[in-house]
Amino acid sequence: MKSTPRILVAALIAAIALPASALAAKADKKKNAPATETFASVDKNSDGNITVEEFLATQKDKLGEEAAKTRFATLDKNKDGKLTKDEFGGGDEPAEKKKRKKKKDAN
Repeated sequence: MKSTPRILVAALIAAIALPASALAAKADKKKNAPATETFASVDKNSDGNITVEEFLATQKDKLGEEAAKTRFATLDKNKDGKLTKDEFGGGDEPAEKKKRKKKKDAN
């Protein structure tokens, strides 16, 4: 009889923990999906790169032409005139974010 409460507690913990971990994994997948979807929608010819023309076609209405050109130049880390998925946003954090994060972690 003493083992019954322990079994019930263990079952309750498992019932709570399993769905929570499944939801967390699903949230991680969704977090990474928009960058890929956005990249694919901007890469009109599906060659795996975004040219300045492709970028401007989708971003100048949102940012304005000059701001879109500036944003493209900022994202184009190797200055080859095209954006890869990593440069576009599927890769590393922007340098400014990294600096702030390092400062915060150091304090």
